Amino acid sequence: MIVSEQRLLEFMGMPDVQFVIPVYQRVYSWTERQCEELWADLQRAGSTGKAHFIGTILYIEEDGQDAPTRRLDLIDGQQRMATLTLLLLAFRNASRDGKVKVAGVTADDIDARFLHGHDGETPTPKLLLSRSDRNTLAALVDGGELPDEDELSTYLTDNLAFFERQLARPGVAADVWTGLQGLYAIAAQVEPGDQPQLVFESLNSKGMPLRPSDLIRNLLFVHFGYDEQVRLYKQYWDPIDTLFANDPEGTRLNAALHGWLVKHAPKLLVRDKNEIYDAFKAYVRNMHSDNLEDLLKSINRYCTDFAADPTSPGAKKSMDWAMGKREGLISERKLFGD
Repeated sequence: MIVSEQRLLEFMGMPDVQFVIPVYQRVYSWTERQCEELWADLQRAGSTGKAHFIGTILYIEEDGQDAPTRRLDLIDGQQRMATLTLLLLAFRNASRDGKVKVAGVTADDIDARFLHGHDGETPTPKLLLSRSDRNTLAALVDGGELPDEDELSTYLTDNLAFFERQLARPGVAADVWTGLQGLYAIAAQVEPGDQPQLVFESLNSKGMPLRPSDLIRNLLFVHFGYDEQVRLYKQYWDPIDTLFANDPEGTRLNAALHGWLVKHAPKLLVRDKNEIYDAFKAYVRNMHSDNLEDLLKSINRYCTDFAADPTSPGAKKSMDWAMGKREGLISERKLFGD
């Protein structure tokens, strides 16, 4: 792994680079409260002239690229990168409209460095978010029509509106822009032979913790290249996300994944949701690591049946488990042998 300390705006503004959020990553989910905390940190850093550390950005450079633009897949840091992109977009809009004037800052410069790149002669988004977030951010950056309500990422629109309201307050823009210049991060590039999922798990203790279903999804998709991720996600996991869309805490999906484990590894008993990811990882490592597409197909089929008949005995038992009725966990050694 190649690790370096970098000014974050220099990292985000690297020429001929596009940052890509892999499709298996969770959607953008920062709330206004977290934007308020970031705003306060930037204002404080700008007014005092002190640098501010914003954490680690973990990424993989895609293999076999022959395009002029390098694509860097963000494994950790998407929420921060997306939020800072929204703040820079708010600065661009306010500068363009004459509402904010900061020395040395122009709307065109912000747009060219942080919001758009070029793949040959074709303008491209500097940050390519995953799934439904992608179209919302593109519309906000380019001034296009926002997606329909069921496809709209309201976290993106609400947080942009928050930053625009803050920039409208007199006397704050210069300090916040200075604070942005002082942001720094640890940029960590995953190399061949590294295990990005293990690094990602260790970093997940900061920020908004992922649900077990998020970690399981990442485990299954992280080993594929971007094009294959897109194909497999659309075919197998996107239907699952759609079926369990009205499940903000992930309880029903955790129950379905638990039911899948019960069916395919009946001796493996998981006490609660905090153990399901470790149990699933052990199963994949020992039983199914060579054919992940078949595994995705099996999970898709089971989750589809679970959602279609939530009153079946197996579904009810898994829901009872997800709601807190716990059983013991047999060790990996006992399940899979020495």
